[in-house]
Amino acid sequence: MDLLEEDLTCPICCCLFEDPRVLPCSHSFCRKCLEGILDDNRSPVWRPPFKCPTCRKETPHNGISSLQVNYSLRSIVEKYNKIRANPRMSQCRAHSGQPLNIFCAIDLKLICGFCATTGEHKGHKFCALEEAYEREKVAFEDLFRAVESWKGAEVLSCLEALEAAKKKALQMASRDVDRVAEYFDKLLRALEHKRSEILSDFESLKLAVMQTFDPEINQLRSALEEQQRALRLAESFRSLSDPLTFLQCMQDFREKVRAIRETPLPARTDVDVGALVPSFDVHEWDRVRLGDVDALRAPHEGGALRSPMARIGPPRFFRSLWSCAVLVCACLCLPNFLPSDCFGASLSGKAASALAAVSVPAPAEMLRWITLCWHERLLLKKLDWSLPDGRTPVAHAEQKLDNSL
Repeated sequence: MDLLEEDLTCPICCCLFEDPRVLPCSHSFCRKCLEGILDDNRSPVWRPPFKCPTCRKETPHNGISSLQVNYSLRSIVEKYNKIRANPRMSQCRAHSGQPLNIFCAIDLKLICGFCATTGEHKGHKFCALEEAYEREKVAFEDLFRAVESWKGAEVLSCLEALEAAKKKALQMASRDVDRVAEYFDKLLRALEHKRSEILSDFESLKLAVMQTFDPEINQLRSALEEQQRALRLAESFRSLSDPLTFLQCMQDFREKVRAIRETPLPARTDVDVGALVPSFDVHEWDRVRLGDVDALRAPHEGGALRSPMARIGPPRFFRSLWSCAVLVCACLCLPNFLPSDCFGASLSGKAASALAAVSVPAPAEMLRWITLCWHERLLLKKLDWSLPDGRTPVAHAEQKLDNSL
């Protein structure tokens, strides 16, 4: 269509030909365009010859009305204008290139010939487009009156009520969102504070563990290093043939061996660390309510590596001094009559009985501390190895128990 329109366009006005006139050179132009050129070239004294705007060939000037009308070109332009005015018939979406020229009276749809013979409309009743047009015009009037009589005022009132309710609900939700955000911000701050507190407590526990084990570990590593140095010394003079040099080296080697033998070593290595670092499962906190976040405690609070004085406090400690002395006396006397394992398992019960016999009750913290110290005494007694200062672990535990009182 674009190429056809280009051929039907006047070279002067660049519009579709209107009353086209053909020149002797066979070029066609609109009549008004030619008259305009003649008016521009008209002079009262002299009239120049008329030249074709396209090929510049001179044309005898006898007036525009003397030029031949291009009837064939005018007919083509008129047909082109009709085609452009009437829209092209729509095509079927299911069958490309097929025009929608049939109306299905059952489904009330425009279809093509393939739809009517092979598609889902096969066997339906069809009618021509003009007949369908008359029927649908009547149906349109009925639908139009139905839409006009629809309860628009009631719907508008209902719409306004719903929009007002929506606005109010959104305002309430926004207010609740702010409250929930503020609540959880406070909760998260409390949880983060408690998290930092417990993790800091764990770091203190790790430091205490290192302070407990590092001296013995370093001592044993030093002993191993002394052993390696002694072996290297022995290898260095093993094959010497000079008596004086050999005896001097042998003297140094014997001193190193004596120092290695005097190094105190533990009798066993399977030390129970449960008394120092109790086992812990974070799921134990699952039962804590949101409001009781501050009640969360580290798993080792009250453990063996915590100072008993920090949990008891001086006033409560001195008030319970006499009752604790009675408990210690009972603890020191009972091992002579009971096996160590039996006594260790029943210490808490006997301690409670001893405390029940006195008038001043001992604090629960002191009872737990003394029980833990006594378990440590029994454990170290089984291990039977010496501390760096020469004391036995049992004596160390007894002194630790006496110091706590």
